[in-house]
Amino acid sequence: MSIEDVADELYGLLPEEFTAARNAAAAEAKSSGDAELAARLRTLRKPTAGAWVLNRLVRDDPEQVEGVLDLGARLRAAQGTLAAAELRALDAQRRELTRAVARQAVDAVRGEGKPVSAAVVGAVEETLRSAMVDAGVGAALATGRMVDTVSASGLEPVDLSRVVALGADTPPARRAATADRAARDEAALAAARTAAERAEGALEQARVAAEEARRRATSAARRREEVAARLAEARAAVADLEDRLAASTEAEHGARRAQLASTRDERTAQEAATAARRAVDRLTGAT
Repeated sequence: MSIEDVADELYGLLPEEFTAARNAAAAEAKSSGDAELAARLRTLRKPTAGAWVLNRLVRDDPEQVEGVLDLGARLRAAQGTLAAAELRALDAQRRELTRAVARQAVDAVRGEGKPVSAAVVGAVEETLRSAMVDAGVGAALATGRMVDTVSASGLEPVDLSRVVALGADTPPARRAATADRAARDEAALAAARTAAERAEGALEQARVAAEEARRRATSAARRREEVAARLAEARAAVADLEDRLAASTEAEHGARRAQLASTRDERTAQEAATAARRAVDRLTGAT
C-alpha cells in the first residue's frame, strides 16, 4: 500500500484510535522492509477534534464538501466580474452554506455520542469558510486528511504543512484545483459573454443614435439651404432697393439744382420787372 492509502485509512479513524493505528502501520511497514514508508508514517500527526470532524465530513458526505468547494471556486472567480449586489448575494449564500454544512457535520458526530464543543464547531465552520476563499485550503480539505483546522483570508498564503497530512498535492486536491480553474474559466467565459452582449447592445444604441444624428444633420442642411436661398433673395432685393435709392437720390439732387436755378431766374426777372416799373413811373411823372 502507498502512504496515501494508509493515511486515508488512518484519518478516517477516531482521534483516540489514531496513534496506535499509525504506530502499528509503521511497524508493519518496517517489518516488511519498507523503512522509508515506516519513517514517513511515524511523521503523521494526530488530527485535532475539528480536523477529525472535517475528515469525517469528507468521507461521509462528499457531495456537501464538493458544493462548498464549488461555491468557493465560483466566488473567487467572480471577484471583479460581478456587480456588488451579485457578490453580496453569493457571499450570503456562502455564509448560509458553511453554517449548514458545519452544523450537519457536528450533528452527525454528536449523534454517535461524541461530544463537540462550541469552540470546535466554530473552528469547523471557519475552516469551511477558509476553504471557500483559499483554493489551497479547499484542496487540503478535499484530501480528507486534515490535521488541524485553519483560518485563511484568501489574501495571504497559508502554511498547509501544519494543516494537512502529506501536503495538498494529491489526486483529490488536484481535482479540487482543476475544479477551481474550471470555475474561473467558466466565470471568465460568462463575463466575456456578458461583455459581448453589452457591447452588442451598445453598438445597436450607437447605430440608432448615429442614424438619428444623420437624419438631424440632413434636416439641418436642408433648412440651411432654404435660409441661404431666402438670404440670397433678400440680398438681391436689398441691392435693387439700393439701386433705386441711389437713382432717387440723384433725381432729387437734380431737381434741387433745377429749383435753385429757377429761383435765381425768378429773382432776376423780379428785379427786371421792378426796374421797368420804376422807369415807367419816372416817365409818367415827368409829363
